[in-house]
Amino acid sequence: MIVGGNVIKTNLSSLAISHYQLQYERVTGPFTSFAVGFGISPNVSLPFASSVKDNFDDEDVKNTIESISFTKFTFTPEYRFYAGKKGAPGGFYLATFARYTHMSTKNIYPFTTDDGIPHELEVEGTFNGYGAGAMIGMQWLLGKSITIDWWIVGPFIGVMNSKFTGVDNHPFDKLSQQQETDLQQDINDIDLPLWTVDATVKDMNADIKLKGPFYGVRFMGVSAGFRF
Repeated sequence: MIVGGNVIKTNLSSLAISHYQLQYERVTGPFTSFAVGFGISPNVSLPFASSVKDNFDDEDVKNTIESISFTKFTFTPEYRFYAGKKGAPGGFYLATFARYTHMSTKNIYPFTTDDGIPHELEVEGTFNGYGAGAMIGMQWLLGKSITIDWWIVGPFIGVMNSKFTGVDNHPFDKLSQQQETDLQQDINDIDLPLWTVDATVKDMNADIKLKGPFYGVRFMGVSAGFRF
């Protein structure tokens, strides 16, 4: 085993959004390493929900965004090349990485029928995203055992598929066929840029499929690690 060639790290900056991350990095050569990271956000509200809902005029959509809670799991394998004279695992690096994200959500979709009766769909959904990207960063070796890893910037892009099921449990007022058709159209008309929405509403149940781009940035993350 390479002495000092293993690092276990936790991302300190992601704690602010209740995302808990661990990464294991293993030196594979004089200037290279391989790392694998795991992250989880357990049952949290949508980050920046207030900013997101400002992009929509429909009050029902705004209320839906406000009600969202989710659990997210991420898996991120990563290959690094270190450019400094000392080599891996310290100094400036360029990394390529893949990212898998699984997310389960719960939210309420409120709507009012043409006869003025308010309803709420209890919606549960899953997302599965697959992407890849590149990142630059810097890792400092402090003494024999401590590391500080700075993810400067790392954009990624891919594709995401999602599926939702919704149940209207209104005890007194069942939707007519026309009302279900109208609700189905309302959902299909939700404007999600670059995403396709395919909804079917029948017998007080809604099935919704979405597909679109999966993208983001690993940006200004700071991790503290133990080297051995």
